[in-house]
Amino acid sequence: MGVLAILILVTFSSFSTLHFVQHIQSIQQRQSLLGDVLSLAHDSLTTSTDLPWISQQLGIDLSVVPITELESDFILYYRLQDEQVVLEQEAHGYRASKAFTRDGQRLVISGVFLGVENQLVEGVFSLARKLLEHDARSLDRYSYLTWVTTERKPLYRQSQESSILSFQTLDSYQTWFLEFTPEPTALEFGPVEFNNDLSLVSIFIVIVMAVLLTGLAVYWLVQRFEVGLQRLERASARVAAGHLNSRVKVESKDALGRLGNSFNLMAEQIQRLMGVQKEMIRAVSHELRTPVARMRFGVQILEDESQDEYLSKQLSDMDKDLQELDELVDEILTYARLEEGGPILEFKHANLLELVEQIVDETKRRTDKVVVTYESKTDAKEHLYSDIEFRYMHRAVQNLVGNACRYAKEKVHICYSFSDGLCRIDVEDDGDGIPEKDWERVFSPFTRLDDSRTRSSGGYGLGLSIVQRIIFWHGGRAQVERSVWNGAKMSLIWPQSHEED
Repeated sequence: MGVLAILILVTFSSFSTLHFVQHIQSIQQRQSLLGDVLSLAHDSLTTSTDLPWISQQLGIDLSVVPITELESDFILYYRLQDEQVVLEQEAHGYRASKAFTRDGQRLVISGVFLGVENQLVEGVFSLARKLLEHDARSLDRYSYLTWVTTERKPLYRQSQESSILSFQTLDSYQTWFLEFTPEPTALEFGPVEFNNDLSLVSIFIVIVMAVLLTGLAVYWLVQRFEVGLQRLERASARVAAGHLNSRVKVESKDALGRLGNSFNLMAEQIQRLMGVQKEMIRAVSHELRTPVARMRFGVQILEDESQDEYLSKQLSDMDKDLQELDELVDEILTYARLEEGGPILEFKHANLLELVEQIVDETKRRTDKVVVTYESKTDAKEHLYSDIEFRYMHRAVQNLVGNACRYAKEKVHICYSFSDGLCRIDVEDDGDGIPEKDWERVFSPFTRLDDSRTRSSGGYGLGLSIVQRIIFWHGGRAQVERSVWNGAKMSLIWPQSHEED
């Protein structure tokens, strides 16, 4: 509806503007034409007694007055002093006035013209003939009087009225008058414009103007809409990146403005819910950790004092269960910090091969069940470094290696590579692998794939979820594939350089 309204407004404005321009041009043409008629009357005025005869010839009541009599009308006075032909619209026509100098006195000749009628045209020719009797070059100072041959172009059509021949263009827009004479040359008066309607050319110009202006209007609307969408897109990206306090700047009340308000309300609601969740998790973790710590302390005392082998074993199992519960609380808190809207990460340029070597050494100290090896597929020193939050990236790779050791049969292999500005760490094992249908689901929190990996292997279903959130905050992704030994291959891929939002 907005574009249609603009199109209608532009079209109306175009027609109005063109009509106004044509009206101005018509007034200017009438000024020039009547100025020539007044100049011809002035040049034919040899004595004061000639004025009635000239008025009779032209069919106009002409008057000649000193310009000083018009000083009261200072606008008219100064326009006449400026050698202009002044037109004043009256009830039955236009009063045309023009100033000239005679015998050192400034005079004004004026008359009311009803239109270009036959008597006016015949009078013009009569006065012109009279001037030509005294000066053959007297027509040179008139714009609308000239000598022409009687041969006319076939595009004009002819009509005869009294002693005057009139020729018109096919659209009847302009007319020329010729004095009827058998001679090969004749006096021509014109062109005179009668038709003020819009011509085909004018209509074409209006259409072109309307299309251009409508195009500009549509471009302005689309550009304005695009700018609003870009703002919304940037705000959405910042919210997705964890900056929940990001809002869209709303500057209008249209559909885009309403969308921005809805987005802001949604962001506020998400921020509020995340805040509530954050406080709840902190409160629950605190309330859980305190009694768990007391229970572990009590169990350990009982275990130290108990002499019964069976009771000692039960107390040891209870202590392990409480330890698992404590570790689960820690995992939940870690995942919550990564999920709650963006942890505060301190990215530093770190050597990734040193990170891998450190994790391999730590893993070898904890387990001798599998053989852990590593390699780097790039030797370029500048490719071994990346902008990472060392503590979190260490946690992510360690989780993958620990997960692989848990399910591997004999070996785990870590590989670092670099390509097209992306760093990649692959962790492969020779275990039973993960079914392809579960490759996406494996990163969901608390997911346990019991058909391939049993509870006896340990884990809480949060390790891979934490890995995915860590690599997400590094601007990368985690993915699952099949290893060369048909086991699982976990991969972390992220850009070498970190760009702040």
